[in-house]
Amino acid sequence: MIRTASFAALLLALFCTAANAAEPDTQEQVQSDVSTREIAIESNFTGIEILIFGSIDFSDEQTPAEASYGVITVVRGPTEPVAVTRKHRIGGIWVNGPGKSFATAPGFYAVLSSRPFRSIASDDTLRQLGIGLANVDFGRYTRGHHADDAYRAALVRLRTEEGLFQENDGGVSFIGRSLFRANVTLPVNVPIGHYTADVYLFRDGKLVSKNVSGLYVNKVGFERVIYSLAFQHPFLYGLLAVALAVLAGLTGWYAFRRD
Repeated sequence: MIRTASFAALLLALFCTAANAAEPDTQEQVQSDVSTREIAIESNFTGIEILIFGSIDFSDEQTPAEASYGVITVVRGPTEPVAVTRKHRIGGIWVNGPGKSFATAPGFYAVLSSRPFRSIASDDTLRQLGIGLANVDFGRYTRGHHADDAYRAALVRLRTEEGLFQENDGGVSFIGRSLFRANVTLPVNVPIGHYTADVYLFRDGKLVSKNVSGLYVNKVGFERVIYSLAFQHPFLYGLLAVALAVLAGLTGWYAFRRD
């Protein structure tokens, strides 16, 4: 009798395990992608707009997606060390004064959301995920330090004016019940390298899903040759620049000389 009861309990446990395994995961999942995987920069490049689109799988069918969920899209470009200096006027001449170096400043950063950030997630959550211009990780930055805050604000302001930093709390729009889209503009001075497009899905202030897509910005043609020489072979690039300047001067002298 004891063996029969144990065998029955074992069968019941196996049945419950199989049933749980067969039951689909109904937690919401965000799926996303970008409209292009590679952007080629040529001499006539004037900027480009990319589309980030996606959907929410297993979304709640009872209420509209824009009322139930919050979607935040973050596009990050390659990081680079940046030095910010304060200019001083000495004897009528502006010179660089004390500065601050940031080790990991993104060359491009754009954040868009379906509604204001703070209505989607708490400040602590946004800070942990690095969402928003106020929470971008620049490296070696002391929050609350007056000097660091001033240099950081100056860097954010300058790159915002250049179009390299963007923030739009209404840039993500829903299409239908679970589809969404967002447009991000890459300016003419966008740095080359690998970019990531992170899409965060929130519900009731909690992160429930995340999806990452990537794209690459690269120079092609003659621009690529010049760029490679300037950054990979600077000495050769300098010699060629001097030679071209001398050649241009001799050409101008020969064309406009008086016999």
